[in-house]
Amino acid sequence: PALYYGLCLLSAVDTVAGPDITTGAPTVTSCAREGDAMHLALAVPSSLWKRKTHHYRALGGALEYWIEVEGQGELDRVYYSRGTYGTRELASIPGFTRVFSPMPNFLEKNVFHAADYVCIGAGNDPEVLRSVRGCGLHGAPLCFVFHNDDRGPALAAGILARPGEYDFYKLEINHANARVAAAPEPIIGTQSLSLSYQGQRRVDGVWRSPRLWLGFAAGAWEGVAAYLRKLEEYGGTIPRRMPPPRWTRQPVFCTWHEQVALTLRHTAGTSLSFQDTESATPMFDHCTQSNCLRWLAALERQGIIPGTVIIDAKWQTLCGDPEADPRKFPDLRGLVDELHGRGIRTILWYQGWDRDGVPDEECVQGGTRPAVDPTNPAYQARARRIMRRLFSDAPGCYNADGIKIDGMTGTPAGPGLRTRGGACGFELARCLLELFYREAHAVKPDCAIGQFTGFPYFADLCDLARTGDLYTVRGDPLSANAFRARLQRQVMPEVAIDSDGSLRFNLALDMSEVLRGTPPDTVPCLYQAEYLLERRDFCLPRFRAMTEDDYRAIREYWAEYRRRL
Repeated sequence: PALYYGLCLLSAVDTVAGPDITTGAPTVTSCAREGDAMHLALAVPSSLWKRKTHHYRALGGALEYWIEVEGQGELDRVYYSRGTYGTRELASIPGFTRVFSPMPNFLEKNVFHAADYVCIGAGNDPEVLRSVRGCGLHGAPLCFVFHNDDRGPALAAGILARPGEYDFYKLEINHANARVAAAPEPIIGTQSLSLSYQGQRRVDGVWRSPRLWLGFAAGAWEGVAAYLRKLEEYGGTIPRRMPPPRWTRQPVFCTWHEQVALTLRHTAGTSLSFQDTESATPMFDHCTQSNCLRWLAALERQGIIPGTVIIDAKWQTLCGDPEADPRKFPDLRGLVDELHGRGIRTILWYQGWDRDGVPDEECVQGGTRPAVDPTNPAYQARARRIMRRLFSDAPGCYNADGIKIDGMTGTPAGPGLRTRGGACGFELARCLLELFYREAHAVKPDCAIGQFTGFPYFADLCDLARTGDLYTVRGDPLSANAFRARLQRQVMPEVAIDSDGSLRFNLALDMSEVLRGTPPDTVPCLYQAEYLLERRDFCLPRFRAMTEDDYRAIREYWAEYRRRL
């Protein structure tokens, strides 16, 4: 069938004070050539704005569309090609049945029906958790690709924004407000792309929306690649300040799944909550200096020598202002120095937004999630002290080599959120990541900031990309890992990609099949040393000690990877 997208000539720039209603027919105010491009402007009467103009710029078979308004208000949502005319809700007409989203999720659902709700956001919220169980990465290219039953051609629809303009929380398709939900046929979907601002962006004068870019491609991934090229050309990304350190390409051992296995070895078969099986306090208790040394010794006896060790949750007493827990790590600096002497780098787990130990005045106010405020000068000074503590080789500091930033899908959101510097949405998340990156590299230039992201606007702040927790509807993690690694490779081709703890998410394949099926250009990352726990909801878990065959498979896999370096 033919591929098309019948764009509605209405829009809506709603504020928290009320909806933007079109009060008259749009009229052409200008139509002119700009070099090889054609630029069309439409004046659109609005109930909310003193002036509203649509801009359409066509060039080379692609279209850019943006909205300009003049007036005052706190933005709630911006709808592209969907609006209210009088009392009627009017929207666009899809000439496609499928929507591809590059945003990984915990159901491994990336192809949606044209009437489904889909979003790419700065974090998890009830809609995300309800529809796809959770975000698999912290952000992805803000681009959907429309197609018919996996057949080309395809039409990419992406957001073009420049640094400072990512102050929204989500790009969504088929968001249904109360008026749409009450419409006679809401099942059809609004066919509108929209940006959610949640009242955080104040307009006082003239404001221009980010641009919606529409361009044809041969298929879904080709559409994402075309969007990324256009985004870079538009100035929507920031060049890296320095290349990632070479040491990030060495195989990794992470302690987390050993901690989980020790906790659940006697209860793995019982009915436990998600929290109890994934992030419970007893698991934190097994993160100790003695356990780290024992696990490394177990691997070394088998000829498995990691180049990097990740000490996971919870080596510190307070997550928001981390210092080593003296009960569990009586000499963290001594451990790090010992590992350095053996040629092994150390990365420390860091819970990004966690405010544990941070006073209220250094945290965001209002909103739906408690969190530190990276725009607050007092917290910035605290972060500077923390990064010195973690990375400096001075007495009393830990001399670590990197941090594994976790928990970033908890980006603060919601009406009423207030930050000292006014940042919100993706911009607020970038403020935190940039603060950590800047202060860490000021102390140790060859340190590594690890992120689980596929967002182009964060790529310059990532030295080591993780494919993240590989929850999937499948009984094995192979396709989830491959999808995420492919996305991250497109977004940041120069960054090493850590394949993360895939063995724990397998219930269907032999270990050797999982290892061989891991994307070959990713860094091997092992979460097991003594025990292997494999579990999935609605299935009996498998718990066992590691075998000689297991160690042999891992040893051969690592050796083959190192030969390719």
